[in-house]
Amino acid sequence: MATGSAKRRATGLRLRVAAVAGMAALAPIAALSIPAPTSTAPTSTVQGVYTAEQASEGAALYAGQCAMCHGKALEGTLENPALTGRFLGNWGHAPLADLFDYIGRAMPQMAPGTLPPASNARIIAYLLQQNGMPAGKTPLPADSAALKTIMLDPAKR
Repeated sequence: MATGSAKRRATGLRLRVAAVAGMAALAPIAALSIPAPTSTAPTSTVQGVYTAEQASEGAALYAGQCAMCHGKALEGTLENPALTGRFLGNWGHAPLADLFDYIGRAMPQMAPGTLPPASNARIIAYLLQQNGMPAGKTPLPADSAALKTIMLDPAKR
């Protein structure tokens, strides 16, 4: 007959084996809930994610569609926020897709959602330029999925 100490060791061993088996059974479930690491790091707006021509086109669009509410110099009004300065704090460290999607559904204020995606991308290019982000050689995409990989990075400008 086994002693009390031997019974406790055997019981402890069975419990450890059951715990390991339980964890092994849950491993496939846990693997499903953990996103796979991505091989590409997000692009930052300090890397030149729009062209100077795109920003120039965005300036013309801004003058006709946005300036009446946000000011000719992006300074804001009593009712509407400035699009420089604090703007970076509000939208910084987020993917440009967030800003693009917001503009696409909420702007211009008098006719929300009426501008085509390419116009919204040009306006964002202008906003980036006016907030000190450098121009690059590739136009800013007019596609929310592509803009999810570009982070507005105000700290490094």
